[in-house]
Amino acid sequence: MANEDGFLDWSADRILPAFQEPRHLVAYDIRGAPYDIQLAVTTLTGLLNRQRPSVYLISNEDDIFWLRQAFGDVPHDISSARNEEILAALLGSSAESVRGLIIYDPALRDTVNVATMLAGLQDGLVASPHLARALQIEHALPVLTDLRDHHWRSRGQAYCWALENLLPRTSSRLLAGLDPANVSGLRAFLVATRTFIYWLDSRQRWPDPRAGWISERALLQRIIAAFKPGAAHLGWFRDESSGVKLTSRAAMLVLASDHFTNLETWTAMRPQARYQHQISQREVQPSADKVYVAFTISDGDNLQYCQHRLRRLWQDQARGKLPIGWTLSPLIGQATPMLAAYYLESATSQDELIAGPSGAGYMFPSYWPAEHLKLFLQHTGSAMQAMGMTSLEVLDTDFWQSAGLPLLSRLSLNGMRFRDIGRHQRFVTELEPFGLRGIFSGAGRRNIQWKRVKDIPLYHNLGLAGSINGTLKLIQRAAKRYPQRPLFLHVYMLAWSITPSDLLQIVERLGDGYEVVLPAELLALLIAQQ
Repeated sequence: MANEDGFLDWSADRILPAFQEPRHLVAYDIRGAPYDIQLAVTTLTGLLNRQRPSVYLISNEDDIFWLRQAFGDVPHDISSARNEEILAALLGSSAESVRGLIIYDPALRDTVNVATMLAGLQDGLVASPHLARALQIEHALPVLTDLRDHHWRSRGQAYCWALENLLPRTSSRLLAGLDPANVSGLRAFLVATRTFIYWLDSRQRWPDPRAGWISERALLQRIIAAFKPGAAHLGWFRDESSGVKLTSRAAMLVLASDHFTNLETWTAMRPQARYQHQISQREVQPSADKVYVAFTISDGDNLQYCQHRLRRLWQDQARGKLPIGWTLSPLIGQATPMLAAYYLESATSQDELIAGPSGAGYMFPSYWPAEHLKLFLQHTGSAMQAMGMTSLEVLDTDFWQSAGLPLLSRLSLNGMRFRDIGRHQRFVTELEPFGLRGIFSGAGRRNIQWKRVKDIPLYHNLGLAGSINGTLKLIQRAAKRYPQRPLFLHVYMLAWSITPSDLLQIVERLGDGYEVVLPAELLALLIAQQ
């Protein structure tokens, strides 16, 4: 596979490359632009930002916030151009960066991903047939490739061709799953890094006669198998559980990032001083009649969640009024240092940052090859230590849950809990020297369990809880089911449907007999009781 570009920093143990720091940015607002214009602008941005980011795209309100918050010190202008004017402005100032046009086939949307790969490899701009005609006239751009000439009838055909003809020239360290309908988000970064892109269904096991009698799942397995252990899977999957199982088997960590915007600029910028967040753990004395409750918000492994949804949760007026655990990818300290600095520097004493799931990237420990686990845990430990994190959330799966079939998934009693005893020992042994003090696990169970692994507590969560009433019922039923006091409940909260204000309401409605603490405090209390 292709060697990486010399201007990308892959030094040390980097999982994502760092781009050169921008000297000046021009921001373009692409909101409301037609699909083909957004696609053309985004792929062109990938070419222009490859050597040094110079273009910043505004796809949503969050991009405006971060331009001011994270990149305010970078000299920048905000262009007044809109729609087709943006494309004209970019071509007018940087025509030498574009060799020509890559035309996708509107009859098969997945050719957008194939065209995106070709754009990175041929320095081309992705265009619809209609837009291509206009650009040929206005800018005299030649057609480099017209994917309509292949007459593909299925995405399997398209990605089979890409596997044979493009993958050997793409990045050897990065793979991405990206919906062709997603025109902004991660796409510019994938062009800049020449990343292989697919959108196949890991649940689809039926052979496709149009693609040489290979199923989408088998084709995806072939693509993944082309990468060495330690590569990163960006974007997302058509099905989470079965997709992460395949990447885990190949020792490929997952960085959910399909809607992450301007990643080239984020990797390039570093804060002048790194602030290390360490929670000030209180001395909480356990009371014999109390139920102690800790809440942790899910989905912190998801980079685009950290950029978008988490920003809104972080600005909730109730944050800081009660103890909350927040999962966060420890890798953002390396991959997006300014994003890490924002959360580290604005965290209150009531906010605890918890690594994962399931460490340096999303993975299922039970399926990760044993011979490659040490390196993953070293990446995890280094990243956690740099972020001042002492607790880790781990998710796992079993055969039933990872089948990708709803009926079979319901047969699982695992609840995404980390149950492999041998892997427990490996995690603790490798991570304790980096400061690990506790592991949380699971999402989807109503019973609680915990154990010690070499004096490190491993707690199986209560929940996933996603509403005020549902959380109250979950806690109150657990308090009845487990009559011993003190009782220690760690509730895993669904980030997409719960807010700090919701948690404050839950605490108020729980009333006497309950005390809310930070997750680290809960574990300390638990250990003190033994």
